[in-house]
Amino acid sequence: MTYFDVDWSPRFNFGEPRSTSGLKGVCVHTSEGNPNITAENLANYQLTSQTGSYHVIVDLTGKRLRENTDDWATWSSGNQGNNILLHICFTARADWTRQQWLDQPKMLRAGATVVAHWCKTYGFPARKVDTRSLPGILGHNDTRAWGGTDHTDPGPNFPYDVFAQMVNDVLNPPKTPGGPVALTPDRDTKAQLTGSPDDGKYPGWDQLGGRTVVNALAAIGAALKIPGFKDQKAGS
Repeated sequence: MTYFDVDWSPRFNFGEPRSTSGLKGVCVHTSEGNPNITAENLANYQLTSQTGSYHVIVDLTGKRLRENTDDWATWSSGNQGNNILLHICFTARADWTRQQWLDQPKMLRAGATVVAHWCKTYGFPARKVDTRSLPGILGHNDTRAWGGTDHTDPGPNFPYDVFAQMVNDVLNPPKTPGGPVALTPDRDTKAQLTGSPDDGKYPGWDQLGGRTVVNALAAIGAALKIPGFKDQKAGS
């Protein structure tokens, strides 16, 4: 499962290595600047200023930029979260309404593919939790319980329910129409399609002149004088 479109992890060298064996979940962040900023521009700002970093940034277009590999402790939450969580940042704002979040399905779905990859890789459940009920998905605001940060992103209106469902849909794609379907026609429908004799149960097929579908096509061929076609009434 591909979980990023652009990989800048070789460029990020602030932070420190860590083991992935102790990872407990995923932390959601917002960039708090102009939501229209591109993932590349946000990552470039963080490289230049070294004021913070994440594992993956997702912008409004759905572009996913990896800043750091999973085995690298980022500068994301200023506390225990840097050691045991994977961090995803949306180019969004913590003061958004629920509807503003839902108006960005491309960004949310792209983010869901990232989190689904992590959930599958490390066995996290795709559910909203707090620091006391890890593993799972939580926000930067939740990590305040560990101290060392006063940030409240991604805000009270982040649609954790919708987002968790998106993650679950990536992990377990719902069955949708359009795939192979096992047809089980009843006897009468099958009789019309295969050319079996009409048992008189449906005498209303007057448009076909009493013929089955197969025999009606044969009658058309005969009328056009196509060799091999012969008009034949159903049951005759």
